[in-house]
Amino acid sequence: MQYRVLVNGSNLAIVKDFLNYRANYFDCLSTTDSPTDLEKHFKLFMPHALICFVDRIYDGLMENMIEIKNSPEYNSAPIIFITKEEVSQELEANFDKSVVDLILLRPITTDNIILQIMNYLDAEVIKRSMTLEGEKISVEDMPAPPPPVPEKPAEPDRKKHVLVVDDDRNVLKMLKTALEEKYEVTATLNGLLVEKILSSKPVDLIVLDYEMPIMTGAEVYRKIKDNAEYSTIPICFLTGVSDRNKVMEIMSLRPDSYLLKPIDLEMLLTAIENLT
Repeated sequence: MQYRVLVNGSNLAIVKDFLNYRANYFDCLSTTDSPTDLEKHFKLFMPHALICFVDRIYDGLMENMIEIKNSPEYNSAPIIFITKEEVSQELEANFDKSVVDLILLRPITTDNIILQIMNYLDAEVIKRSMTLEGEKISVEDMPAPPPPVPEKPAEPDRKKHVLVVDDDRNVLKMLKTALEEKYEVTATLNGLLVEKILSSKPVDLIVLDYEMPIMTGAEVYRKIKDNAEYSTIPICFLTGVSDRNKVMEIMSLRPDSYLLKPIDLEMLLTAIENLT
């Protein structure tokens, strides 16, 4: 399903970068944060989401978001902010949390923005009453959402456990050094041992190389997701692939996150923090 999204923001470079992907993943319409414009676009475009790239909370922004949510043209589409941590903290401290449905923190790659929004909308579309192809679909007509995964009881004083899978020993060493201050880290050179590691102790996140001999990252990914016991473990792909067809192949798997090599440690740490 190709989702329709309204996109706005003051950082034109970031908005333009996102809009460049529209043919592959979203049907996009650029808009402003003016309630008048938004009401018109909600009525004509019937979006599945409003995506706002927010650099700062300026006077009137949140009031505009509240106004559009109270508008008769609003169709329950989630409002998604992509912003910095300090802006997120300001939102939490000073505004009603229900105004924004999802916040993604920068720094974050465009690929990761797309993946996280698509995963979020996949879950939300079956819960909301949406107007699709001119036909009103009620919540009752839609398939029931999957049952929630029971929360595991908190484990006091346990570091979160990250499993790193990469056939490059230097990458393993670098990642282990970068992560082990905050996380417990297990490293392996190929995917053959992944299930054995998963069965031996709880794993909170897997950092997975995509191109590996013996067993590719895609094969490891599918094996994990096909196992009900481990399928909810977040997976972040790392890859040096730059070919567009390969990138689309990776993204079709819908990993929880995706980063290109050479590895930006700040982005990796942010991704892990967001997913665990």
